[in-house]
Amino acid sequence: MGAMGRWLKEALLDVVVTVVIVLAAIPALPWARWIVLVYTPLMLLLKLGALLAAPHLPRMRRSAPEALFHVLYGINVLALLIGRWWWMAVAWALIWGLSVAVERRQRRG
Repeated sequence: MGAMGRWLKEALLDVVVTVVIVLAAIPALPWARWIVLVYTPLMLLLKLGALLAAPHLPRMRRSAPEALFHVLYGINVLALLIGRWWWMAVAWALIWGLSVAVERRQRRG
């Protein structure tokens, strides 16, 4: 598997989550909203835990470009804002910010 195949596989879950979030922004799809309602608090907790543990964990090397994750998080926040799901948009903006903080903290540590 080439480098591009590795990073596509690595980013697959994030891409799927973004698709579900975009679908959840459509009020007529309640199943997608439920997935986002369950997944978002879990992601917030995981990112917060990762931030607290970042200096003590080995640095994870990702083959996917960091910019891809910023684009996906941006799409998540934008879709939720367009869908007027304000609290979820704030939650995903926090997840995005925590991800950046974890990355920076791991680089320092």
